[in-house]
Amino acid sequence: MAQPATAAYRADLGARDKPFGALDGEWITVASVLEHATLVDEPAKSELLRQAVELATGIVGEAEVQRLAAREWQDLHRSASEAIVILSDQVEAAGAFTLAGMLLDALHESDGSLNVVQSGRILVRRARKEWKAGRVDDAADRYRHIESLGRRSKSAELKARALIGFVALSQIRLNAADMHRYAKRAVRLAEQVGLRRLTRDAHHGLAIAAGLDERIDDALVHGWTVYQLSVGDVLDEAEVLLNLGYTLFVSGFVDVARAAFARVVSRELPARWMLPALGNLALASAASKHDHTTEWAARELLGVNPLAVPRYDLTLALSEAATALTRIGHSKSARRCQEAALDLARQYDFPVLVARLEGLHGSIPAPSVSPTTILNKRAANIARELSSMEPLEMPQHIALAAASA
Repeated sequence: MAQPATAAYRADLGARDKPFGALDGEWITVASVLEHATLVDEPAKSELLRQAVELATGIVGEAEVQRLAAREWQDLHRSASEAIVILSDQVEAAGAFTLAGMLLDALHESDGSLNVVQSGRILVRRARKEWKAGRVDDAADRYRHIESLGRRSKSAELKARALIGFVALSQIRLNAADMHRYAKRAVRLAEQVGLRRLTRDAHHGLAIAAGLDERIDDALVHGWTVYQLSVGDVLDEAEVLLNLGYTLFVSGFVDVARAAFARVVSRELPARWMLPALGNLALASAASKHDHTTEWAARELLGVNPLAVPRYDLTLALSEAATALTRIGHSKSARRCQEAALDLARQYDFPVLVARLEGLHGSIPAPSVSPTTILNKRAANIARELSSMEPLEMPQHIALAAASA
């Protein structure tokens, strides 16, 4: 039974002193219509669902609905209620996990036209919202149900989606062995289905598992596969370049890491990609003796309006910039970043970051003086490809795109 819309919203709002954004009222309207749909019989149920879909489409836009269908399932097993799925993703991205979950619960309960694959796709997103809200055990139960649903219906897609969910939970638990085991099975099933996005996500799991296990060659090979499957979607490209850059950085390949981070910040991206890329670019540039790039990244971070971006991400990035500037002896600029980050960390109650900033270096990893391993031929070729992506010069200023789910 779906939770009441207003109760879900209040639970998310908690102690916040302001709404999540300009669309909170419209979110609640859609959720309330869906809630009503779960309480009535046909034909009123279908009419209310139609109204909810129409309202959701007005919020997210028909272009986003088409993008979801092409990106996620290549127009296979389309449903008429996909706009609500996208709206739930956007509500989740804003941090309103309870309301996002309620939207999916009410959709699943009220849309009697869903086939098993369409139903399973909703359940997968519902499970994701559980672990993002910190309820990992509940998410695991949901993924087990989806895996069982996939077996009973002989749906390789649903089995693959459940396995990718288990990959995410294993990553949270820092269990690289389980990540590798689940992701390897997911790759086989995703390739059997032929869904590009599903295959990408499965290889992403293999890349992260290899990175956790310090298997740099495998991390680069799988990461490059993920990148190739991401080409054309700037957000997906940014995500994998960030992961590849971090793996290279902590392994001592600081020049290649800098190139990957520089590629990300040279594009127009939402803050949740741009901010970590700037912080990591500052660290990699300091380690590779590109002091001017370290200073540039720090200046860009200091110019970001905290009210317009995720506060934690900005605080962390400023912390990384302070560390980078300290390492190259630019103490005055380092203090500016440290003080700005400390103000944010204290204002928004980030105790771990307060402790890190008071000690400055904290737990931010310092790269090796030199690479910790010799890359095999395939991985070395990938590293050269990544190096070639570095812009000839940085833009005058970063370009922050509107937030996206």
